[in-house]
Amino acid sequence: MKTLVYSEFERLWRRKWFWLLVLCTPVLVYSTGIYIQHTLRIPVKDLSKIFIVAGLRENLYLICNFAVATLVAAVFTEEFRSGQLRLLFVRRFTRGQIFWSKLLVVNTSILLLLIVYAVSSQVIVVFWKFSHNINGTDIFGQIWSQVFEYYGWAFASLLAISSLYSFIAMCSKSVTYAIGICMTYNLGVLLFDPLYMKLATLFSSIPLLKNLIPFLLIPYLQYKGLDQSLIWNWSVNGAIVIAVLFHLILFTGWAYRRFTTDDYLY
Repeated sequence: MKTLVYSEFERLWRRKWFWLLVLCTPVLVYSTGIYIQHTLRIPVKDLSKIFIVAGLRENLYLICNFAVATLVAAVFTEEFRSGQLRLLFVRRFTRGQIFWSKLLVVNTSILLLLIVYAVSSQVIVVFWKFSHNINGTDIFGQIWSQVFEYYGWAFASLLAISSLYSFIAMCSKSVTYAIGICMTYNLGVLLFDPLYMKLATLFSSIPLLKNLIPFLLIPYLQYKGLDQSLIWNWSVNGAIVIAVLFHLILFTGWAYRRFTTDDYLY
C-alpha cells in the first residue's frame, strides 16, 4: 500500500501544472492583499492583524474550490478515461486500495496548498510590518487561536467538497466536463442562495436545522458559515460538522462504489 501511495504522489507531483499551482499561490496571496487594501480601504496596520484569515476567506469559496476541482479531475477523471488505470488493476493492488490512495493524494495536496497559502500570507504581513514600520512581533497579530480554528474549518470544508467533486469526476467524460460541472455547481450555489435561504427560514424555530439547510451546500458554508463558526455558536458549529460528515460519508461512499464495482473502463 505504501508503494501505491508513493506512486500516486509521484505521478501527481511530477506534473508541471501542479507545481505551477503551488508557485501561483503566493501571487494570489499578494494580489488578494492589494485587492483588499484598494477595495475595502483597510489601513495596512489593521489589515496585517487579520490578513491571514481575511485573505483566505476571499478565495476559499471560489478559487480554492477551483483548485480542488482541478486536482480531483486530474487524479481521477483523466486516468479513468485514458485507460491508465488498467496498468494498476493488472497488478497486485485492489480497486479499493487504488481509490483510497488517490483520495489521500488529493487531500494531502489540498493541505499542502493550504499551508503554502498560510505561510505566504504571513510573509506578506511581515513585509508590510517592515515597509510601514508597524510595531509588533507576534506571529498572527492578536488572533492566533482564530487562525488555527478558521484554517481547520476551511480544510474540513475542502475535504468535504473534494468528496463531492470526486464523485462528479468519475461520472464525467473528460477533465473539461468534470471541472465544468464542479464549477457550475459552485457558482450556482453562490448565485441562487435566496432560494434555499427561504427554505431555511421555515425552520427558524430550530436553529440547528435552519443553519444545516444552507450549509449542506459547501460553497455557501465557506462563504458565510465559517465566519459564524468563530463565535462558537453550538447550532452553527454543529451544522458545519454535520454538513462536512454528510459529504465525507455519502459522496466518498458513492465515489468508492463507482470506482470498485462499476465496469466503466471497458
